[in-house]
Amino acid sequence: MLNKQGLHALLNLELKSDNAFVLIYATELSPRLDYVCGFIFNTVLKLNYRITNQLNDFKASHELKINYSAELIPNVFSIHPHGLLSEKGIQENKPEAFFKNDHLYFYPNQNTNETTSLHFDIFSAVFYFISRYEEWQRYSKDKHQRFEAAESILFKHKLLQVPVVDRWILEFKLRLLAQHPTVNFPPKQFKLISTIDVDNLYAYQSKGALRTVGAVAKDIIKFDFVNLKERLLVLRGKKADPFNIYEEISDFCFELKIPLIYFFLFKSGTKFDRTVKPNSGAFEKVFKLIKQNWALFGIHPSYNSSQNKELLKNEIQLFSKVSACKTILSRQHFLRFDIRSTPNLLIQNGIIADFSMGFASMPGFRAGTSHPFYYYDLSEEKVKDLLFVPFCAMDGAYTVYEKIDPQTAFHSMFELAKEIKKTEGYFISVYHERSFSNHLYPGFGTLYKNLHQKLKEL
Repeated sequence: MLNKQGLHALLNLELKSDNAFVLIYATELSPRLDYVCGFIFNTVLKLNYRITNQLNDFKASHELKINYSAELIPNVFSIHPHGLLSEKGIQENKPEAFFKNDHLYFYPNQNTNETTSLHFDIFSAVFYFISRYEEWQRYSKDKHQRFEAAESILFKHKLLQVPVVDRWILEFKLRLLAQHPTVNFPPKQFKLISTIDVDNLYAYQSKGALRTVGAVAKDIIKFDFVNLKERLLVLRGKKADPFNIYEEISDFCFELKIPLIYFFLFKSGTKFDRTVKPNSGAFEKVFKLIKQNWALFGIHPSYNSSQNKELLKNEIQLFSKVSACKTILSRQHFLRFDIRSTPNLLIQNGIIADFSMGFASMPGFRAGTSHPFYYYDLSEEKVKDLLFVPFCAMDGAYTVYEKIDPQTAFHSMFELAKEIKKTEGYFISVYHERSFSNHLYPGFGTLYKNLHQKLKEL
């Protein structure tokens, strides 16, 4: 299965040492500045960088240079520091937005030279979003104790469906090129990854006698004879279980060369955790099939695991044992994720990449970017070894929250992909096993295939 090096290759995070180099001058060095420069230059622009506070060395350098200070340095591209990156801890004041040429910005700079400087502090603005600063600040949690879309500053400015951080970095790149046209920015490509959250391994199979009898009785009491008929056909072996999509979807993605990652819920017996029992033997067969079809998989930690150290530990240990693989990828069930505690729990249990960075209720860019970024722990003021891989579109936003038709959902997701294409980012979709059931969500199984085939052509 996947290791850290393989993950970096999958996500195109590798950086060549002979790529172009940028030197940044700052009078105040800080872990915040180093963190955001790592994201902007290494991850997005694919440039090497170094930060220095030695002015004479900076002036003597013939590399591409950026002045991030209040000092005036002639003929050097400048960004005036707003102050956020030299602070420590969390302030409750949110940054004020402003618009220029119909584009949203934060942390404005006054009296800037249009040729040699930016009109806003891009380092502070990007840091605010990728550190998830707004999730460290006070906010109103939803009924599942989550930071949801309505609390987002981008939602309040009606720009949640725009990767504003990636737009800023693209604008920054174009400004640098205008002043330094010989700089070679390595080419990047739009990246498509499919992910599937498996909340229930099967709809009807492998549930055990007691659960099956209860489910049959429930169908009868609710007069849901369509579901009852399908259940009995599956149990008698006359029809395939509607949630058993693993071979079909794995083959589909393999043929189109689309990376595919499943996230399996591995707990049962609670109100929100209703999958097949992990010790039933059903999972082993699915894991074997997925491995044979070159798909990847990780864990979907249960509803109460996001703040429960022992629960998360036990689930990951059992999952690793049953799957016969080291577990390094995760996405939280119900996206229950607390920026202050969940990342550290995941790190302690060997997770190196989390795919929870998105919203359940609507499509869009939770951190303003489609690019992966590392966790910055504001309580310790340090970067930690957990990669957030954001998604922009989850099926439930359309089927559960909005209840819209497949055609409208297709248009919405395709428009998101076109926005991502402009900034050479990552379109990561989230589907659930139940969305392939035509009985539950008519047309959404077909939508999945049509969408991913179309996205491969972008």
